[in-house]
Amino acid sequence: MRNITGQAVVGDDLYGRGYELADLWERLEAGEHVLLLAPRRVGKTSLMLELRRRPHPKWHVIYVDVEGAADAADLFADILAQLASHPTYRRRLENIPGWQAAKDILAAASNFSAKARVGELKVEFASAMRTDWHRRADQIRTRLAATEAEERLLVIIDELPMLVARLVDNERRQDAELLLSRLREWRQAPDLRGRVVTLAGGSIGLEGVVQRAGLSGIINDLVPFHLESWSRSTAGQFLCEVSRGSGFPLGEATVEQILALLHDPVPYHLQIFFQALRDECRGNTGSITPALVKRCFEQRLAGASGTAHLDHYATRLELALGKQERLVALAVLSRLSRLALPKELVPVGELQQLSAGGQGAFRAALRTLEADGYIRREGDGVSFRSNLLRRWWQKHHAGAAS
Repeated sequence: MRNITGQAVVGDDLYGRGYELADLWERLEAGEHVLLLAPRRVGKTSLMLELRRRPHPKWHVIYVDVEGAADAADLFADILAQLASHPTYRRRLENIPGWQAAKDILAAASNFSAKARVGELKVEFASAMRTDWHRRADQIRTRLAATEAEERLLVIIDELPMLVARLVDNERRQDAELLLSRLREWRQAPDLRGRVVTLAGGSIGLEGVVQRAGLSGIINDLVPFHLESWSRSTAGQFLCEVSRGSGFPLGEATVEQILALLHDPVPYHLQIFFQALRDECRGNTGSITPALVKRCFEQRLAGASGTAHLDHYATRLELALGKQERLVALAVLSRLSRLALPKELVPVGELQQLSAGGQGAFRAALRTLEADGYIRREGDGVSFRSNLLRRWWQKHHAGAAS
């Protein structure tokens, strides 16, 4: 097992998610359409890619990432490009506009990587779909309904909430509604039942985005699946195994100190902490001391060099929340970041006084911050979920350091 910090992990490098994979497949086999809910950096995309890498028998899996998509045409063009590159579905998609060009691309790009072929196809199909994507989506659905009864297709849509939020924020709420409605039609279509199943998720919560747009009813048929951080024991086992495998074995006291400093064992945070500590020691475990581990946490992770890993927590709030809710969220996070200890709590009543946007904005902001993994609630108190995020926020967004 390798310690991979720059990309999603699959196969032997995907650690501690056997139960979640089995549970997901059980739901998908039952025909459930799933909304994957997960705080940031816990391994959502890795789980999705592992579903694609090791499909169950008689299942085909396509993975569509719409983080950079501009509209629904881009989403369905990506779906069509994935299907056009798939030998099982290619022959069933002829006569869809843009198909002749797709055949030429497939013939000319036989020596290209699968990813390069899909990229070219996506551009071609998006151009053909731009003006009437909804009709093209219906044509794809009709073709999929004609597949053999024993064949099943899982369509994974990663970062769907980002696409919906982008449409809403650009005053294209009607386009967002049409997109979500068309996906719902696919999920509920009798002729696709037992043939096509959807799994959607993203690094911001879809539920918060659609609530803000007044579109919650369009996704109420999706079954929530919660992916959490590792347990403390799983996190400790990961550090022991990955450190031994890397030739940089960590002692029990060091492992416990790392877990205490992070507080919330987010897989990605453990990965970057281990890598930072290894770099700090230049691979020499004999130089590890509690002071060095603390310095690594404060300077390499929560300091300026950690911005590349953590700044998305700030930027994603612009997509997840409306303007008023975002101002409330920033005020709440600034207040919570000034706590002295990760286990310390601020009463909800005190946080409400920070809200100038009324109770609706406060509730929406708090709900989104909790769902997206920024904060935790314990009784009537609130705190940062991650001590690393608390410390980083304190240094870079609250104008304070302790």
